[in-house]
Order: sequence, then C-alpha cells, then structure tokens
Amino acid sequence: MTWVKVAGTTFATALMVWAEWRCLGNKQKRERVSLFAVTGVAWLMAVLVLLFPNMPGPIDMFNSIFKRLTSG
Repeated sequence: MTWVKVAGTTFATALMVWAEWRCLGNKQKRERVSLFAVTGVAWLMAVLVLLFPNMPGPIDMFNSIFKRLTSG
C-alpha cells in the first residue's frame, strides 16, 4: 500500500512540474533548474516521510545539537 502512495506522490509531482514547465519560456533555464531542484527535494522528503513515518523530524535534530551546548 505504501508503494501506491509513493506512486501517487510521484504522479502528482510530475503533473505539477509539467504544468509549471509549460509556463516557462525557452530562455528561462535558471528557473527550470530551480524548478527541478526544489521539486526534487520536496518529492524526496515526501517519499521519505511515506516510507519511514516514525523518522525524527528536523526539530529533533536541532534539539539534540543545542542540548549539548546548553547542558554545560
């Protein structure tokens, strides 16, 4: 069932990229690269959350880093 959710997320992401790609002109290469970069990172994070739902979030990482600094 998880792979169906991953496939749905991938399909929705591809649909969004396709819709945005059509709006960008041929001379907007930086915008196209940034579209792929930002969308790729967001897709990767969404898939990781789907595959590992109990994965600690970024706040847990910051708390563990700063806990060492404050517990002098």
